[in-house]
Amino acid sequence: MNKLKLPIAFTFLLIIFTACSKDDADTSYEIYTIEDLKLLHNNSSKTWELEAYYQNYDNWISDKNDCLIDDIYIFKTDNEVEVISGNENCYYGDSEIAETSYTFYEEEGGVWLTMTRGEITDDIVSSTFFTLKLIELQEDRMVFSSGDKRDYKTALIFVTN
Repeated sequence: MNKLKLPIAFTFLLIIFTACSKDDADTSYEIYTIEDLKLLHNNSSKTWELEAYYQNYDNWISDKNDCLIDDIYIFKTDNEVEVISGNENCYYGDSEIAETSYTFYEEEGGVWLTMTRGEITDDIVSSTFFTLKLIELQEDRMVFSSGDKRDYKTALIFVTN
């Protein structure tokens, strides 16, 4: 009976160590520093365009994609993002509101983007509001998303030249 305990224990340990690979466990987010934010705002301001707005990054572009990708986004050092609206409105009419800002949480190293789109027509207010976490940051591309690195949900893909 003692001869069976050692192989069973060894097999059990082998299963545990091989079942949890490093790739499976790595769903952590990037940790950003003030130095990293220079890629975002270039120490003053940096102009970005939205390449795509995904409801699900795997396969589903948002129905508001066209009205967002023609806008220009100027990221500044004071957490402000100036939005220059393009020709395509997300809502009917010309009374559209477009506001965007980002917040840097230095202690956790997280950067969050908050976007508000809406319109006020007479007594009716229609709006879209969401906050997404910075998942990827490169000199010419950044991704804000509500999912983790392998399972992006709502995602905004920004690019610059």
